[in-house]
Amino acid sequence: MKKFKFRLEPLLRLKEHQEKDKQKSLAFAAQKVFAQEEQLRQIAHKRFETQESQRESLTGRLNAGHLLVCSRYLGKLKMNELTGREILKAFIADRERKRLELVEATKQKKIFEKLKERRRNNYMAHNERIMQKEQDDIAAKLFLQNKGSRSTREPWG
Repeated sequence: MKKFKFRLEPLLRLKEHQEKDKQKSLAFAAQKVFAQEEQLRQIAHKRFETQESQRESLTGRLNAGHLLVCSRYLGKLKMNELTGREILKAFIADRERKRLELVEATKQKKIFEKLKERRRNNYMAHNERIMQKEQDDIAAKLFLQNKGSRSTREPWG
């Protein structure tokens, strides 16, 4: 009896490979989102530190130059934060798109796996029917052979 061979095995392997590529792509996109969020946290921390520094410098004599520099720096941080948030939105959209691609690739792989399982079950059922038929034929031949050998014997008694 020959072994089960799935004709679409190369396609299944291809689908598995595509799924792994999509997983890597999603992980890379998630890493970009995380890095951007971390950058925004650092900008917020710098802004907080600058504001605290400015509050501390407001006691006593005011240095207009220092206030101007802090004000410009805070403006720059605000622009960086706004730009960072826009970049974060783009990264999040990209991550979501890649997640949906991964979901689709996983569905495609599952379709082929289910098809392989169905074909394997059909193959096993077919082989079981063939084995059962062979056993039935053997049993019928043995029955006929035993019945024929009894009729040639002398009856008891």
